[in-house]
Amino acid sequence: MARPRTHSGADGPKEPHSVSLKVLRLSRPSLSYQHPLPADNTAISPKASLAYPSNDFDSQFILSPNLTLPPAFGSAYVGETFSCSLCANNEIPEDNETKVVTSVHILAEMQTPSQVVQLELQPVENEPLGGRLEKGQSIQKIVQFDLKEEGNHILAVSVSYTETLMADGSHAASGRVRSFRKLYQFVAQPCLSVRTKASELPALEIENKALGPYGKSRLLRYVLEAQLENVGDGPVVIEKTLLNPKPPFKQRSLNWDMERPDSVETEKPMLNPRDVLQVAFLIEQEADQDEGVEALQRDLKRTGRAALGQLSIEWRGAMGDRGVLMTGNLLTRKR
Repeated sequence: MARPRTHSGADGPKEPHSVSLKVLRLSRPSLSYQHPLPADNTAISPKASLAYPSNDFDSQFILSPNLTLPPAFGSAYVGETFSCSLCANNEIPEDNETKVVTSVHILAEMQTPSQVVQLELQPVENEPLGGRLEKGQSIQKIVQFDLKEEGNHILAVSVSYTETLMADGSHAASGRVRSFRKLYQFVAQPCLSVRTKASELPALEIENKALGPYGKSRLLRYVLEAQLENVGDGPVVIEKTLLNPKPPFKQRSLNWDMERPDSVETEKPMLNPRDVLQVAFLIEQEADQDEGVEALQRDLKRTGRAALGQLSIEWRGAMGDRGVLMTGNLLTRKR
């Protein structure tokens, strides 16, 4: 017969913590929806289904002027800033005079698919003096993290505090340091899908006095096209598309933000889910630019491809949420 397993202290019932942790994602509110009843319904007032009863409403318009908080976590997109509030609360009952909580500390880290990043915590208000957290009080911190990778992300939050047992309500009898750790997992997904294509144009020949009276230099030229597709859940407004050229190249935008002689400003394009926007840039080798020429010639000789630069895209969501996406170095087709 097998010997019975002896019970250790760890097998006993765990005492509940005196401090609890609440984590709330911070995101912008959205306009609330309402569905007005038909005007010919005489049994029920048309205002009965409104989000906020009013005499001035449009029975054909479902958006109300009221803001509503997000009902769930929502989607997390690459390029946006993930923000959340960490709140440590003293949960000791009011009638309990035997415990005191002090020295409450909150630590947080973000585990991405490639690394673990320690997060900086920003206090919302002044912390309790002396580190003592009275009953019903809370310590709140704000964390922010720029999402740059797709895939699973884990927010790990650790809370430590000192729990002191009071002998007669005024003198400490004993104390201990307690801690716990909680994990919150979410998935960062792309908001914009970017597909690029680079086409080579005929080279531009210019006179080069360093090569003699009949010497000429050939300046390379390319056209870079990019398709931006909204793969998110809501509409976005493309604020800016900018190509950061790699020397010895310069770039000129061929899009809505290009310089025009009539100085007329065009509206920024809006993409609904699954919409596609085509943008293009003219990329030319600078005539009097020596930086990067040697590396360009070496790359063309070794691989037959040239590095043009990085594409930067800035957008805003329906309620003004800002997003930024930066691609890697974009290459030309192999010669």
